[in-house]
Amino acid sequence: METTGLPGPVAAPWVWSSQEILDRDDWIVEFDETSRRELDATLGAVKRRGLALEQITSADFPLPSLAEVLAHAKRLLGDGPGLALIRGLPVDRYARDDMALILWGLGSHLGEGMPQSYRGDMIGDVMDMSHTGDIRRSYRSPRALDLHCDPVDVVGLLCLRRAKEGGTSLLTSSLAVHNAILAERPDLLPALYRGYHYRHSEAASLGEPATTPHRIPVFGTCGDRVVCNFNASPIGRSLAEDGRKEDPAALEAFEVFKATTRRDDLMVRTMLEPGDLQLLNNRAVLHGRTLFGDHNDITRKRLMLRLWLRIRDWPTLPDTMMLHKDGRARPRVGAAE
Repeated sequence: METTGLPGPVAAPWVWSSQEILDRDDWIVEFDETSRRELDATLGAVKRRGLALEQITSADFPLPSLAEVLAHAKRLLGDGPGLALIRGLPVDRYARDDMALILWGLGSHLGEGMPQSYRGDMIGDVMDMSHTGDIRRSYRSPRALDLHCDPVDVVGLLCLRRAKEGGTSLLTSSLAVHNAILAERPDLLPALYRGYHYRHSEAASLGEPATTPHRIPVFGTCGDRVVCNFNASPIGRSLAEDGRKEDPAALEAFEVFKATTRRDDLMVRTMLEPGDLQLLNNRAVLHGRTLFGDHNDITRKRLMLRLWLRIRDWPTLPDTMMLHKDGRARPRVGAAE
């Protein structure tokens, strides 16, 4: 395939190997006791006012002692490696609903909270829901999750409880994947820039076609940056269920991309501990999870609270990289995790 006109190798802070990330700690920031006391006071004030979660803005949730920590996290996301880890949130002090308020309040200093499904969930519970019989969505199951991007600028995962075993977090720089494929299989890169149709399981609930009429590029450009948007599940459903005729290069590119994301030299394995808040730039970082086994007691099961954020001062992605080409906000369709 002709590669003329496509971007060359990406050279930027958001291109990294697994060893490079493990050798640095500037992407990890810690809560201290002053910040915890401030969090207590701010949460109490919000609850006394009776504000609904989605009504809370940064003005309603002042955190002066954390201003630089949150500003640093935002710089890491936009102009650094695309990931930040805030450690030491006092999850043992609060019930789940209070932690949801805290997560939303912290997020309000970074961006605008977005719904995560057609139900309008603003904070998602990432948990094995086998006890309900409904594990169709991967994030409600203990299954392993392929590395993917969520359909929003930033995703936050706050760990309240670890699984009994497994559930390791997986992270890969999508732009490092871009460079690896460019170096090793440049013939496949045009297919990734052309993209694939998506078939979403919740399309019927949204009153929309099951399969996107347009292709969604895996790689594209936004301003002067190469960005990524990839989710294997809806692409795979489209390829399998719609019988779409793809050329051999497109089918191979899909498999090579997935395999490259899992390479040991590119993929970071971390275990989120209770009180860890992982923040990721979906345009530059892919995330996934290993299989896990859990407790039968629902009060002990692995539980992550998920937050989606739109960052208004980031350039808007091209319409072709959204599920909706008319420029509407990125889709209200849940992601894998």
